[in-house]
Amino acid sequence: MLDAKLVARIDGLDAARYRGDAFRHLPPAYDPLSGRGARIHGGRWNPPDSFSVLYLGLDRRTVVDEFERLARRQRRDPADFLPRAFYRYDLTLQNILDLRDAEALEAIGLSAAELTSDQLEACQRVGRAAHHAGREGILAPSAAGDGTVLALFLDGMQPGSTVAPTRMETWESAPK
Repeated sequence: MLDAKLVARIDGLDAARYRGDAFRHLPPAYDPLSGRGARIHGGRWNPPDSFSVLYLGLDRRTVVDEFERLARRQRRDPADFLPRAFYRYDLTLQNILDLRDAEALEAIGLSAAELTSDQLEACQRVGRAAHHAGREGILAPSAAGDGTVLALFLDGMQPGSTVAPTRMETWESAPK
């Protein structure tokens, strides 16, 4: 359910811009600009059967940490998910909700513990509200380590924002 008060609090926060690289892994045959799997199954920032999201890391280590966390959460060996295609994205974004500092988290009522919890409801509530508020995505600390993740809402892209993927490599064995 959409929380109108949370949407208003998000609207009250300054929009962040992001210009730079981000990275993602996915099965080799998948479209690097599809967030269909996240739309169907959900993720940290979107509930199942909601909206498409590209889950990206701002550096390779974050993507590898998130990959390993995915395997652990499903009680599987990372090799079970291989091979994986590893992509770099060149991004220009204008309207991001930046949750990398304590003040922003406090403003929307999200705790640092909720950012890393396996219980996703609090983050999904924020993601739904940010999506409804017209944000292009959310920058947040990674649940898997010290890095930063970007949950990108492709259907919220604004004029002048761009997402350009380039395939970097294929992981045939567990990445390092």
